Amino acid sequence: MKPISAALLACGLLSALLQGSALPTLHGEATNQEPRAAQKPEDAGQRALFSKVDAYVRCLNSLSPEIHHSRTRYFIWAARSGPTGAERNIDGVVAIDNPSDCREAVGTVNDVTPHDPELEATASAYVAAITKLHPLLREAGSYEHDKSYKDDNMAKGRALHPPLQAAFDEFFAADQKLRDLVDPVIDDHARQDLTALENRDGRTLRFEVNALMVDARALVSAIRTAPDTDRITAALSQYETALAAVTALDEAAHNNDVTGVDQVVLNDAKSLGSNAKFFLRRLRDKIPYTGSEQVLLNTPDGRGGLYGQGLSCQPGKGL
Repeated sequence: MKPISAALLACGLLSALLQGSALPTLHGEATNQEPRAAQKPEDAGQRALFSKVDAYVRCLNSLSPEIHHSRTRYFIWAARSGPTGAERNIDGVVAIDNPSDCREAVGTVNDVTPHDPELEATASAYVAAITKLHPLLREAGSYEHDKSYKDDNMAKGRALHPPLQAAFDEFFAADQKLRDLVDPVIDDHARQDLTALENRDGRTLRFEVNALMVDARALVSAIRTAPDTDRITAALSQYETALAAVTALDEAAHNNDVTGVDQVVLNDAKSLGSNAKFFLRRLRDKIPYTGSEQVLLNTPDGRGGLYGQGLSCQPGKGL
């Protein structure tokens, strides 16, 4: 058996999430699994939905991480009320790629039938938000890179702040809503793959690792979407059960001189459980986030920053 790679469990790590991991696409990336054709649903409507979501996910993966990073970077040095020119370190913003490819891809799949009006409208709103933000980031980035604020005492920076902040907020809301809609489709697809894997091979270490990825997604989703201690507790319990299964099979593999899970990766997977427990205790005890923590998490309440990073969970990848 090949070693189970770090990419498999990156989906479950809060540290990876905060550094900008990607959502899994539903088609297209090669793996060492058996051909997926037999795993795909026969229903044409579901296949069309998967194609739409795949296009949306590619937009999210290519554009969202840099925007979240740019927003975080901007508000580390600029006050919420806007820059003054007296800041000790002026670190600018991060430019993003032109969203034209994303806009074209979303327009194409939105024309595919059957339609999902809410999903399609949300994807269009996401594209519109990025289209509005793109020139503002380019203008602000150029202004700050050239240090033009030294020539006008940050006058343009102060003028750019309100539309830039509004565009960030509009993007954040659109990004969050789109993820709320695509996550269940991704989860459904992953569970279909998991069922097919179990039917083919049984509950092997490969199966348990993929199951752990699914439960990691559910845990992180519970953390980021609502301050619901019961939901987080249930998701954490399920994750710990899956982690115990992986750990037991990994130990058995090593006892039989068979390569199992990379121990660094396994330790990181355990860290997710520990981090989730810390978060749950903090939520339960109503310990608020400080201003600096909110900036680092890129959200007013300390949870939503996870939206910008998503989960790197391509079933079977790296096995």
